[in-house]
Amino acid sequence: MRNLTRRTVVAGLAAFTSLPLIRSSRADSELQSLMVMTEEYPPFNYEDGTGLNGISVEIIEEIFKRTNSGHSREDIALLPWARGYNLTLQRPGHALFSTTRTQDREDLFKWVGPFVPTVIGLIAKKSKNLQIKTVHDLANIRIGVVKDDVGQLLLRAQGVPDDRIEPVLSNEQNFRKLMAGRVDAISYETKVTRWGLQQRGADIDDYETVYELDRGELYLALHHETSDEVVEALQDAFNSMVQDGTHEMILKRYGITSVT
Repeated sequence: MRNLTRRTVVAGLAAFTSLPLIRSSRADSELQSLMVMTEEYPPFNYEDGTGLNGISVEIIEEIFKRTNSGHSREDIALLPWARGYNLTLQRPGHALFSTTRTQDREDLFKWVGPFVPTVIGLIAKKSKNLQIKTVHDLANIRIGVVKDDVGQLLLRAQGVPDDRIEPVLSNEQNFRKLMAGRVDAISYETKVTRWGLQQRGADIDDYETVYELDRGELYLALHHETSDEVVEALQDAFNSMVQDGTHEMILKRYGITSVT
C-alpha cells in the first residue's frame, strides 16, 4: 500500500486558457498541500504492478498537468475506501476519487466533475435464480458491501435491514464470498464488480445484475471546507478537458462514450 504523500497542485487554470488566473496566496497554499486519495476500483482506479491506472486516474493526472502542478499519478495515495472516505470527511486538505455524488453526500463535500457515469446495482450468480422485483425483496437475501461505500448507503436509505447487509473493508473479500456462495449478491458499481470477477477467473456469463439501485456519476470529492477558489480552479481544468475533447478520448479508451 502506498504511504500518504504530499503533493503540489499550484498556479494556473488550464493549459488551454488564454487569460491568466490570479489567485490568493491562501488558495495557492491550499492547492500546494492538497492530498488526493483513491482506492482499488477498476476500471476507474486501480494498481496493476506498474502503478496506478484507470479512467479516473488519467483524468486526475491531466488535471494535475493543467494546473501546472508538476505532479503525476505517483503522488496519489492508494487506501481502503473507508479510510480515504473518512479522511476526506474529517480533515481539511483531503480529496477522494472516484466518489459517487449522491443526495445524502451532497453537503458533506465539495465536488469536481463529473468524470464518468456509474451504475450501482446488485450482481448475483444466475444459478441463484434471484427474482428481485422491488426493494422489499432484498430483505430476503444476504448482500455483500464495502463499508461506507455508496452500495451500502443506498441499501440503508431504501430500508434494507442491517442484518441482511454484510460490510467488509475490501471488495476482494466480497468477490471471494460471492464466488463461494457465502453471499447471495454484491451491492456495488456494476462495471467494477464484473471487472473484479473476471480478473479472478470467474466466467462473467454465470453472473447477472438482479437489481439496479441507482445511476449517477463519479467525481473528485473534497473536504467541505475547501475554498471555492480552489474548487473552481480544479473544475476549470476539468472543464477545459471536456471542451477540447481530451475527456472523451480518455473515456473511449475504456469503451465509454458519454458522461450522461
